[in-house]
Amino acid sequence: MTRLVSRIASPVSTVLLGLLAACASNSPGNPPPSSGSTATTGSNPSSGSTSGTGASGTSTTSSGASSGMDIDAAAFCRPPASTGGSLPFVVDTTYVPSGWMGDAPAYMAMAADPTTGAPAAPATTARMTLLPQGYSMIGDACTPDGITRSSANAKGTCWKVTFVPFPKSIQPGITAGSTKIGGGPGYGWAGAFWQYPKNNWGSLGGGYPIPNGADTVSFWARGTAGGEKVRFFTGEGLNTPCSDYVATTSTNATFPATPTWTRYTIPITGLSYGTTGITPGQGLGGYYGGVLGAFGFGVGDQTLPSLDGGSAPPNATDPNSAPVSDPAVPDASFPPYFDSTITFYIDDIEFEFTDGGM
Repeated sequence: MTRLVSRIASPVSTVLLGLLAACASNSPGNPPPSSGSTATTGSNPSSGSTSGTGASGTSTTSSGASSGMDIDAAAFCRPPASTGGSLPFVVDTTYVPSGWMGDAPAYMAMAADPTTGAPAAPATTARMTLLPQGYSMIGDACTPDGITRSSANAKGTCWKVTFVPFPKSIQPGITAGSTKIGGGPGYGWAGAFWQYPKNNWGSLGGGYPIPNGADTVSFWARGTAGGEKVRFFTGEGLNTPCSDYVATTSTNATFPATPTWTRYTIPITGLSYGTTGITPGQGLGGYYGGVLGAFGFGVGDQTLPSLDGGSAPPNATDPNSAPVSDPAVPDASFPPYFDSTITFYIDDIEFEFTDGGM
């Protein structure tokens, strides 16, 4: 399994940082943003802001652009010519989950190395893996785990996500000589964006011209233990030099206690994302049509009831108890106090018309 450290991809605007911090802090079970993540005006994920407002500009300066010089945003940010097609639009036939995000420092767990005699080192970071690995466009990471697809007609890729949380530290307690577990900055959340083209935070040109008329982003998801909490969203926000069709709109999911595939929707009724009838003006570079970030998720601290399904409960009472085996790295371990590791699956991600966005 390829193991990737959750990180904030670069370049990324402060608006997106604020947005993702808000995703983490507002979602039940998710941590607050770290001290370095500051929400900014326009990053409210429930604002439902649309494109086509504000004054337009025809050029902007951005260090994220390949030239690093003034560019013509109207030309640079336009999406490629549409190849036609109709709804429903299957997201992962075109978009790839290249937009990795997170707030934790990058100190990975390391397995013991018998060739050098180096011992195993525990993780001191949140980590996330996403299968199929790499930038696979179509695949199925669910069936190998004994998880059938969400339906016989499921389209696109079936994704497997494993999130390993940030171990909690021992800190001085309220009374003299006492200790407590946890506290401090909000380390321990991660996420991914399905982007076009890959790694496009608004600095690689326009997004993809998804067929017009969708009022919903739909997908299926399920956990392995039950009760996992994940926020799902669409729209990267206002980036430089190119902007997306919405700062973000999202839905919070708490998976059923008995694991089962559940269909979730993100309404996008009234949001313009097409390539026609667009008034440039959203963001610093202006919005010119096409979607940069079609779909994404964020996941933070969790508390699950048992060790079943690869999840481990926090131990907040005995800081001297034995370390807990790291579920992601053989021969490595965590301190015995951390939030639950979770595994969940995502399938059949589509833009579709449902006549009402519900």
